[in-house]
Amino acid sequence: MKKGLVLIAALALMAGMAPSLFAEPAGELPQMVQAGFYTKTYQCFYLKGTDELGLKYTPNEWNTYETEISKKTITYDGMNGKHKKLALLRVKSNTKKSNVPLVIYVDNVTLKDEDGNVVFFLDFEDGDPAGAYFSQGKPADENGTVVEKDGRKCFMINMTTQNLYGYNGVEVQWNLPETDKTKDRFWDFTSGKYSVSYDYYIAVAE
Repeated sequence: MKKGLVLIAALALMAGMAPSLFAEPAGELPQMVQAGFYTKTYQCFYLKGTDELGLKYTPNEWNTYETEISKKTITYDGMNGKHKKLALLRVKSNTKKSNVPLVIYVDNVTLKDEDGNVVFFLDFEDGDPAGAYFSQGKPADENGTVVEKDGRKCFMINMTTQNLYGYNGVEVQWNLPETDKTKDRFWDFTSGKYSVSYDYYIAVAE
């Protein structure tokens, strides 16, 4: 009889814990998300974030970050307008303070050329994080892995923000492929006619 009661109690305890055991990770709402580009020698520029662009930015829903790459959409320019020799794309998010947990799912990372042709695309359907490298933030469980969210495979950022480079945030980068549009095989965005976009889902505890 006692064994039966113990078993019932254990099952009840497990049932009570089940939601927390199987709950998806969630964090806080950051100030914005944005994109940036780097050379191999880490010269860079950053595009305006969702806040400056006025893009839809609803937590616990899929949204899209999208902008042309031009002087009017750049919020920080460490290259003095000479946007050449670019080799890295970064996805970035900021918070007011450091050590803030963020969970952001990213999908369909896309770079288009002057004619609207897709020249770089990541949809993570093959389960490969595509050599992602985190340049800022402190990783938590499953950070940097490909997971399924709402029936689609996507890349998960699960980190706490870190104070670096004068701001609090997280940042992930991917290598761009070489291009035959330039002699040095690196990207040149000075035309102002390229564009970048990605889908994102910010998971916030409710």
